[in-house]
Amino acid sequence: MISKLVEFSTMISSFLVQSLAYPDTLPSGFAPKRILVIKLDHLGDLLLATPVFSNVRHAFPAAQIDALVGDWNYEVLQNHPDVDGIIGYNSHFFSRGVNPTNLRQTYDIFCRLQEQQYDLLIDLRGDWVTVVFALWANISYRLDRAYLQVGNKIGLNGYKALHESARNLNLLRSVQIPTPVCTTGFYTAKTAKLWVDDYLEKLEVCRNLPLIAIHAGSPIATKRWPTSRFAELMDWLIFHYQAQILLVGVKSELPINTDIESRMKMKAFNAVGETNLQQLAELLRHCNLFIGNDSAPMHISAVVGTKTVGLYGASSPSRFCPIGPHCTIVTRKAMDQIHVSDVVSEIGSLVLT
Repeated sequence: MISKLVEFSTMISSFLVQSLAYPDTLPSGFAPKRILVIKLDHLGDLLLATPVFSNVRHAFPAAQIDALVGDWNYEVLQNHPDVDGIIGYNSHFFSRGVNPTNLRQTYDIFCRLQEQQYDLLIDLRGDWVTVVFALWANISYRLDRAYLQVGNKIGLNGYKALHESARNLNLLRSVQIPTPVCTTGFYTAKTAKLWVDDYLEKLEVCRNLPLIAIHAGSPIATKRWPTSRFAELMDWLIFHYQAQILLVGVKSELPINTDIESRMKMKAFNAVGETNLQQLAELLRHCNLFIGNDSAPMHISAVVGTKTVGLYGASSPSRFCPIGPHCTIVTRKAMDQIHVSDVVSEIGSLVLT
């Protein structure tokens, strides 16, 4: 309840700053030299926002485009061709298992940002600090997603039914910035590709059999499918498809995956806690199929083009589902209402190659 109140008050404050301190259009022939894009929330949210950087680059090819993101998202943009600089700022509101940036560090960061003399500020998801920065910094133009969201909150437009990626692009469209790029992107380094080739060889993965990635974790307990059903599904996949199962996730999710392995009749490869984000992206690129909860690995799988089955309970699939031609979802009111047969039915619609 408190977090929702903080979120809503920040959104209203950001809306008021945009309404009172900034023009609502960009001038004809606008050619900014420096642009700052703010996106402070979680990994999956940033992945769904990557088309913004590509479209801003398309519109302003000569501009310097920087991103203000949480440290946990650095690897997502590290090799992005349309991002020139990445500034880390861990908002208290979005930090999960990461120390938030303290007040002294926050002051130093925003002093350095002010020195950059940005011409355009694009706020896709900020906090109260970035709202204050928008008032304090001498920036001529600002685009604020909260400005559009408030219309949805009070029922003035059809914003509510939009997917998260469309919400981000609509911010650009609201000031006539063209958006020819709608696909998400995760660009990895060559070292990540080489690491994965070596890792799969060490695991003795057979290239002639399907490799299926499973992600059973989530920071939010209500988004997790029961471990017993993951185990049953994995045994089914091995028996019916001769599939090789690859468990993925972060180190803190090891207990969940250990529990799954203890329930299985068959064996799976366990890569949980062994990859960074870029290595995980390349690992998923090598998989024939991904099955997992609504989480960052699910979105990474979709971004790299792997066939993806997302499992949804109370969260909103219409807003946060994976996007791509080979993505599907299983959704119920609660995760424990999803049965193994439901997932099997969706797998049948995605031919394993």
